[in-house]
Amino acid sequence: MIEVAEPGVRPWLLIEASSEGVLRFATAIPAERPRLSNVYEIEVAGVPTFTDALQRFEREQGVPLRGLQCAMAIAGAASGETISLVRSRWTITRAGLVAVFGTQPVILNDVAARAWATRSGTANIELLRGAGSPNFSRPGRYAMMMVEEGVGAAIVDVDRESGVRVLETEAGHMEFAPTNEREEQLARAVRGSGAVVSWEMMLMVDRHHPAWGKACLDLPESERPRLLATLMGRFAINLMHGFGAWQGMMITGTRAGRMLESGNRVYFESPFSTRRNFSRLVLAAPAWRIDQHEAVLTGIAERLAHDLDIRMRSAA
Repeated sequence: MIEVAEPGVRPWLLIEASSEGVLRFATAIPAERPRLSNVYEIEVAGVPTFTDALQRFEREQGVPLRGLQCAMAIAGAASGETISLVRSRWTITRAGLVAVFGTQPVILNDVAARAWATRSGTANIELLRGAGSPNFSRPGRYAMMMVEEGVGAAIVDVDRESGVRVLETEAGHMEFAPTNEREEQLARAVRGSGAVVSWEMMLMVDRHHPAWGKACLDLPESERPRLLATLMGRFAINLMHGFGAWQGMMITGTRAGRMLESGNRVYFESPFSTRRNFSRLVLAAPAWRIDQHEAVLTGIAERLAHDLDIRMRSAA
C-alpha cells in the first residue's frame, strides 16, 4: 500500500517508462529530500494501452490516481503534446494524462532523470580521471552520459541563484565521424544500408557484434573493447565541447560500466591527451563513473523536489 503522509498531503507518483518490457512505479512524500517507497512493476506484455497500465496500478495498489502529482521519465525526447514511448508500442498525450490525474504531468528524459538523481547525494561516485567530486554548490557545468539500452546525454548546469538545472539533449543521435581507417571500416559495417551512423549506433556495438565480421578483421577480439573504450572517450570530449561542460563528465549505465573495466580505462582516457582544441580545459576536466540504486525513479523525485523548492521560494 501507499506510504502514509501527513493529513492533506498526497504523495507524488513516479513512473519509469524507459525500460524494455516493464513499467515501474514508486511514490514519494513531497519533501526537500524525498525518499522512494512502494516500488512496483508491471509487465507491459498484453497490456493494451498506457491508460490500462495506470488503471491496473490503481486497482492493485489501491491508490486513487485522481489528484496525484505524476512525473514520468521516458527514453527519447520529452517534448510536445504527443509522445511515443520508444521501448513500447504506446503513445501518450499530455492532455490524456491530465484527464486521468487532474493535474499537469511532468515528463522528462530518462538520462535527465539520472542527472537529477545526482542531486540526492546518494550515488556511488568513482573517479576515472582528474581529481575531486561533482560539486553542485559551486557554479559550473557538467555533462551526464549514459550508455545502457541506448546512448544519451544531459547537461547539469549549476547557477549561484537557481541551483541545479538539468537540460535534456538527444546527443546520442549526433552523427559519428571516424578519425582513421579502422573506425571508418567499423562505421560502414554498422551503418549498413542507412544514410548515416550515429554515436549511439557505434557505442551499442559490443565485442560480439556481427559488424566485426565485416570490418576490422585484423583486430583480435580481445582488442575490440579497447577500441570501444577509446570511442567512448572521444564521445565524452565531444559532449564537453558541445555543452561547455568543463567541470567534468559523469558516466552511467551498465554497458558503460563494462566498457570502463579496469584494463580499458587507459584507452578511455587516451583521447583526453591528444585533443588539441581547448586542450588545457580538456586535460583538466575530471570524469566519474556514477552508480546509483533506482537512479531514474530517484531522479524523477529530485526533479519534483526542485520544482517544490522554487514554488516555496516564490511564495516566501
